[in-house]
Parts: sequence; structure tokens; C-alpha cells
Amino acid sequence: MKKLFAVLLILCSTTLSFAQAKKHTLTMDRGFFTTDYTIDGQEVDCDAFERELSNVYEAIDKWNTGNTMRYISWGAAFGGGFLLGYSIYQGSSYGAGSSYLMGVAAGGAIIVAAFIIDYIGNSKKDKAVEIYNNYKGDIIGNGSFSMGIVPTQQGGIALAFNF
Repeated sequence: MKKLFAVLLILCSTTLSFAQAKKHTLTMDRGFFTTDYTIDGQEVDCDAFERELSNVYEAIDKWNTGNTMRYISWGAAFGGGFLLGYSIYQGSSYGAGSSYLMGVAAGGAIIVAAFIIDYIGNSKKDKAVEIYNNYKGDIIGNGSFSMGIVPTQQGGIALAFNF
């Protein structure tokens, strides 16, 4: 049993030392409605782009922060737009006072703040791509060695090695 364990330990350590993935170059071209993601000049979808970006922890952390800020800005823009539209509707009725102007100003300010938050979130995503492309260390890719416990067809469990 000790010999088997020693052989497995040596196999795992040599596999981990040589199982390094190729470093890629990521680019992101932001359009008006869509964003094009490319890895080494080949266009990919957003999920594949994020999977590759997740090989560098600092990059995926910035990317997730940028995504969170984007979703917050969408919610704020929706709320500000609703407040702006509702205040304009209130002010359009006959004999309306000037109280609706506060809602118009607040809705407009919320929309402007949402645009600023979206801009900051996009800059964080750009910084994430820059961090990934400037990363100097070895990147362990998704195709490298992994080991785990998986269920078998007979109802038991087994130790699985993926290379």
C-alpha cells in the first residue's frame, strides 16, 4: 500500500509540474449594444472569455466587480427613469404646482449617477483584461491535472484522475 501511495504521489507531483496551460491574449471590443470577446484573435462567447479570465485571480476579481457595478447601474437607471417619467406625468396635468420638479431633478440625477457607475464598472472590466494580459506567471488552465471523488454506476465512489 505504501508503494502504491508513493507511486501516486510521484505521478501527481510530476503531472502538476508539467501541466501548465498556454497563456492567451484577450481582447474586448465594446460596441454600442454588444461586446465582442476574442481570445488570440478568435471570437468567443462571454462564458469562454470569463473561464479564461478566471485563471488569474486578480483579473476575475476585477471582472466580477465590474459586472456587479453594471447591474447596479442598470437598476439605478431604471429607477431614475421611472421617477423622471412619473414626475413628468404628474407635472403634465392641468393645475399642477411646481412640486413635480423635485422628482424630475432627482430622477435625472439618478440617471446621471447610473451612467457614472456604469463607466466605472466598464473601466474595471478593461483593467481586468489588462491584468490578465500583463500577467507574467504560469497559468494553470482548465485542461490541467485534476483529481476528485466521483460516483460509480454501481452506487459506490471512486477516485478519478483527469489529465
